[in-house]
Amino acid sequence: MNIQKYVTYLAKCRKLIHDLSQETGYSQFYHWFDYLSSVLLHGTLIRQYTIGNFWKLSNPERSRRLTYPRMCKMMNKLNQKDYIHFLDKKVDFNSYFKEFVKRDWIHIKSVSVEEFESFLQKHDVVIIKPVAGVEGGGVRKFIYSNSPQANIMEFYQTLYDEDVLIEECIRQHPRMVFGNTSVNTIRTMTVFGRDKRGHVVKAILRAGVGDTVADNYALGGSIYEVDVNSGVINSYGKSKVGDIHLKHPGTDIIMLGYQVPNWEKVIEISEKAAEHLPQVGIIGWDVAISEDSVQLIEGNHNPDYELYEFIGTTGYYNIITKLIK
Repeated sequence: MNIQKYVTYLAKCRKLIHDLSQETGYSQFYHWFDYLSSVLLHGTLIRQYTIGNFWKLSNPERSRRLTYPRMCKMMNKLNQKDYIHFLDKKVDFNSYFKEFVKRDWIHIKSVSVEEFESFLQKHDVVIIKPVAGVEGGGVRKFIYSNSPQANIMEFYQTLYDEDVLIEECIRQHPRMVFGNTSVNTIRTMTVFGRDKRGHVVKAILRAGVGDTVADNYALGGSIYEVDVNSGVINSYGKSKVGDIHLKHPGTDIIMLGYQVPNWEKVIEISEKAAEHLPQVGIIGWDVAISEDSVQLIEGNHNPDYELYEFIGTTGYYNIITKLIK
């Protein structure tokens, strides 16, 4: 048993419940009692109770929400372990889903120094991704023409030791640029249903903020729900710390009502990709949008449940259950 882990979590609970009590005017005792009840009945984590507004809900409504234990139970049932490497391992992903990955790429451990340099000369602007990286960690941009003095052999060896993928930089659709430097993606959540079809059940625009290379919610990006049927943003924005906003941070763009381009292609590629790997029934796809195409960046066999329930429409425990039963 990791005692320190529980001590740290308890400290987080104390802070978040204190802050919530200050906001609501209810006593901390009330929120502690209500939170512990929701843990016993629904498996609620403290972020969902406080930042995810679980505290506002009646028990019947709470029973319809996707909590972390419910998400884990579904993934354990639907996502076969022998197949998740097609999503987990970046090289396997790019190879298996090659019809959905429309950018040029190399694996540093599969090419020579000469091939590496030729790739940089061809594309100039590339994205470097650690093979073992998660949540955008270690992802960075490299511009070959800005580094004329670079020692290619030394650079190659550094990347070889790190074990990275190097990809052509995507030129995203102008309407997907929000004053930041990252490629902004759509997270589509798919379920492979009992009808043997892939279904997009929810979609989130993830827009980076500032100079981060990745748009991840975990790295400070903003998220907005996108209506699955129309491709129109239908919610306010939210960040990982719970900040709520109507304008994208750092710009004057009002996101509510914003039309995401090439929406029919986003839905089509997501559902086709889900059907391409039916052995993994719940997947979160990161989809990039260019002017003339849509492509997959990656797939996640354990998509963040917060993206389902913390913003926009809710009740995804019931929605997913109906598709798989």
